[in-house]
Amino acid sequence: MPKYSIAGIIVEMNPKYERTSKQAKPYLIDTTIEPAFKLDLSIDRMNELKVTYHYLTLEDIEYIFLGQLFYKYILQHDGILLHSSCVVKDNKAYLFSAPSGTGKSTHTTLWLEEFSDAYILNDDKPAIIYKDNTLYAAGTPFSGKHDISRNLLVPIQGICFLERSENNWIKEIDKKQAIFEILNQTERVPYEEDMNLILHHISNIVSNITIHKMGCNISKEAVYTAYNKMNK
Repeated sequence: MPKYSIAGIIVEMNPKYERTSKQAKPYLIDTTIEPAFKLDLSIDRMNELKVTYHYLTLEDIEYIFLGQLFYKYILQHDGILLHSSCVVKDNKAYLFSAPSGTGKSTHTTLWLEEFSDAYILNDDKPAIIYKDNTLYAAGTPFSGKHDISRNLLVPIQGICFLERSENNWIKEIDKKQAIFEILNQTERVPYEEDMNLILHHISNIVSNITIHKMGCNISKEAVYTAYNKMNK
């Protein structure tokens, strides 16, 4: 079975449909290292899921549910999902999170317009990985409908939760609010063991990273409001 290096973790996966195969191709590796885990979804299982999710194609079912498995399994490897758009500048990762439709991607696209050296690490579901006493943002193949992602790990400079506002403002939030915000934008899990891991990882994040709340409009001023505060 093919092996992939995703968020620095060796994974076995054998996609059967083009979408997952294409988006995972940059993560393919040739190695004899044993995988940390296997991502596998049989045709029979996908057909079972198709009964419930009849509005999805089998290709979409494979992509979505392999992604769910990946974000579940990385909990055992010091990793967690944050639904966000992650932009990198000066080898520092800035993650902007919010409910769908708020304008995360719109905001990070403005960074690309303002900073020639900036790029998007993952536009939808970056992984956060704790490694060597550092929190990293990581690109993954599970990067949303536009497939904007890079196979890199970048140290996290800051995390910010966005809301729409006519005026631009940004403030630090306390750990209690930060935990609540992150919980709302990570993977839902039904099992107590997984939830305990999620809470452990979130506690580590808020203990090591400054978390912000920002109200913003669609302007270059919004970029500098975020950058000047989060880069301190």
